[in-house]
Amino acid sequence: MFKLETATRVALAVLLIYAGYLVMLAGSLPREIFAPLFSEKGPFEQMSIVLWLALGSVLLFHDFRSPKVLPLALLAFVFAAREADMHKAFTVMSIEKIKFYLSPDVPVMQKLIGGLVLLSVAGLVVFLARQFYLFFVRRDGARTPVGQVLLLPVLMLPIAKVLDRGANVLKESFGIHLPATVGQFNAAFEEGMEMAIPVLFIVALLLYRASQRGEQSLPAPVLTPGKR
Repeated sequence: MFKLETATRVALAVLLIYAGYLVMLAGSLPREIFAPLFSEKGPFEQMSIVLWLALGSVLLFHDFRSPKVLPLALLAFVFAAREADMHKAFTVMSIEKIKFYLSPDVPVMQKLIGGLVLLSVAGLVVFLARQFYLFFVRRDGARTPVGQVLLLPVLMLPIAKVLDRGANVLKESFGIHLPATVGQFNAAFEEGMEMAIPVLFIVALLLYRASQRGEQSLPAPVLTPGKR
């Protein structure tokens, strides 16, 4: 029978409290204070960069030689770079946009380099998706504290990206402008939850390290006389 582990219940409780805090900020702060707080250059966004870098560093410190850990660390650094807007810092426009590769205004060399970067990141994602599949499906990882906590940021990532792009897609593609209040709540959850994602990954890693130490500290089985 599936049950939530204590670590998962604690993580969910903290997330709910944090979400309530974000709701309070979005609902109570005046626009002139809220806007810079949750802007692309605001403290939440900047802290996200720091936390992704911290996650990558912790992973490398954990075991930089592991073929499974190194891709995770690299992806953490990729997310840090993405939050720092590096995906459009050296090119005419964002390398994530299809228009970047179709526009005649973009130099060919930029298209080639941007495409190689995106393909490399896609390769990392595919590799890690396979590792997650093996862990959760083959090894029943969802029943472990590490797996359950790890599921939280994995599920939150696409939700955060939908919140990130949703308002712009509605405006640019359909001419729908969200009310200011809705936009404020959307920004609070997007930036706030994006900052929480690397924290949850770090918590999962710490739980994994603790479980490994626990296994190593177990006494070796003792053979009783007459048994082999």
